[in-house]
Amino acid sequence: MKKLNLILGLLIGLMIFSCSSDSTLYAQNKYKGAPKHQQPSVDILPNSTEYILDQSLEESLSIKLNQKIDKLIEQHNVVGITATILIPEKGIWETNRGFISKPNNIIVDSSTVFYWASVTKLITSTIINELVIDGSISFNDKLSEWYPDIQNAKKITIEQLLNHTNGIYSFNSDSTFHYSDKDDSPIGLLEISKTKENLFKPGEYWSYSNTGYLLLALIIEKIESKTFEQVVKERISDSLHLKTLEAPKEIPSNLALAHNKDTVIPKDSSGPLGAGNIISNSKDIAVFLSALLTGKIIPIEMVHAMMKDLYPMFNKGQYYGNGIMLYDFKELNNTDNLWIGHSGGTENYRTIALFDVNSKVIMAISINENIPVEAVALRLMELVNE
Repeated sequence: MKKLNLILGLLIGLMIFSCSSDSTLYAQNKYKGAPKHQQPSVDILPNSTEYILDQSLEESLSIKLNQKIDKLIEQHNVVGITATILIPEKGIWETNRGFISKPNNIIVDSSTVFYWASVTKLITSTIINELVIDGSISFNDKLSEWYPDIQNAKKITIEQLLNHTNGIYSFNSDSTFHYSDKDDSPIGLLEISKTKENLFKPGEYWSYSNTGYLLLALIIEKIESKTFEQVVKERISDSLHLKTLEAPKEIPSNLALAHNKDTVIPKDSSGPLGAGNIISNSKDIAVFLSALLTGKIIPIEMVHAMMKDLYPMFNKGQYYGNGIMLYDFKELNNTDNLWIGHSGGTENYRTIALFDVNSKVIMAISINENIPVEAVALRLMELVNE
């Protein structure tokens, strides 16, 4: 059976990489935006034997990492943080600190979970890839098969929902999105987008659309005849033995709440279905990313294919594939390195899950306020690579 699955995975990978079809060439020719990033080599992805999940890092490095976190918390007045680092062949380091609710003096502990905002999209994309393997869906399937009432639904493909080239208006761009009495159910958010014109024709440009990922989650529910919460549990959490990673409908009591300095935000927008509603500690997110990049969830060829088209994002050096981000440090600080993963955030939450290509270190960090999480990741990475 394992051999059969491997052969199936290789065949799927070859089909994905084939550029001989007219439809693929047409899709490439339609794009009118800024230049895309070259697909990195498959050889940059890590080996499945490199990460030791049941072994702590050596004491001296752990002490330095703890001291660095203490310093960063003090310097930036961080309310709460969960962070995990996987270093190949050396082990794991993790920390959970700060407050679930600072006004109520509720402290973060080992059972606390954090929002992961748009890191959720990497999980949604992974599930879509699994459904492609199952034969339940194709990257070229049209949105009209499930939601024919969406503008341009007959032309928008599943892949265009994954890589944000669909042109659908993102509901969070609407000025009423943050109203406390606004209907923030999946259907309510979808209705916001339906009242707006699409931004461009499918495939012409790139524009980040949370609506696209909401639609992907709803399509997953229709295909599986289960809630998105159930699908995430069965396909991701249970299969990888992750105890905290879930996509709950209700806010759990152990969730680190969003803060603006010392004030809890009563309604945070971290949780749209499929686009930002995953909660977890950092260890489970890091383990998920290591499993994805080492081919334990979908074949390596499919992981690599998620980066076949990398579109320039809003920030310099950041590019977007099929639910995965690439950070090119040549453009950021003129150094020769790449990060692969996904970041996320709202006005009061910041998250990142990354694989550092040069060191093969995997890192996951979530902070429950508006603190630049990429800067924290860089400081920790500098220490790890000393």
